[in-house]
Amino acid sequence: MSRTTSRAIFTACMTAALTACASGQVTRLTAEPIKQPKVLALDAPDAPWVSNIQRRLVEHGFTVKRWGSTAEVTQAAGAGRVEQYNEATTRYVLIVGGGGAPLHWSERCFGGGYKFDSISVDLVDTRENETLLNVNGSGYSEGCPPLSGSIFHDIAAAVDDVWAEPGFNG
Repeated sequence: MSRTTSRAIFTACMTAALTACASGQVTRLTAEPIKQPKVLALDAPDAPWVSNIQRRLVEHGFTVKRWGSTAEVTQAAGAGRVEQYNEATTRYVLIVGGGGAPLHWSERCFGGGYKFDSISVDLVDTRENETLLNVNGSGYSEGCPPLSGSIFHDIAAAVDDVWAEPGFNG
């Protein structure tokens, strides 16, 4: 095999390996930073890799609620009038969807990571009914040497970037 052919094969293999790493394509849909406490609910599938997202959000100073719950609120609305409504306990919800990753041991990475067919995450403001951020990607996650991607880190960093100040606590 000629030296040129060997180099071409090596270059093609490296390109294929590097493009297989999962990293998140970030689309920020708001220019305004969030000036609220770093609290959000996680609407995600019941999959073991979800804890990777949750752990990285906590490392960025977030309080993560597993479900967005509601509380019944009653208040006086005027003379002889009382209003009653449901109020969300968290204003922001991180919705995790996509094709997911196979969980069978034969399809997992030796380092404990996952190979995602696809993953898509939306940060939603429930008060305004507005998507603020989308992160999506596919390929290998962290923990898949030598092809490890950065999808979990990318998700947490993108969500953190939407908040006004690191560690803002109202």
